[in-house]
Amino acid sequence: MPIISVTTWDGQDDTQCQQLMEELTRTVRKVTGAPLDKITVYIQEVPRNRWAEGGSLGSDPMFPELSRRLTE
Repeated sequence: MPIISVTTWDGQDDTQCQQLMEELTRTVRKVTGAPLDKITVYIQEVPRNRWAEGGSLGSDPMFPELSRRLTE
């Protein structure tokens, strides 16, 4: 019984999430042969102010630059 967890920022488009879950299900079925009704996919959405990369919060306006820094 494969279980796939996807974690992303909150506010994702419902249509895109549905497409992602359908594609992941199809791929798992193709690769593992698991029955469709035994494949679980779920998406966890995390608020940007609870997500950090490189010590910078996703809600920071400078996030794209700060999250790519290599030193303090």
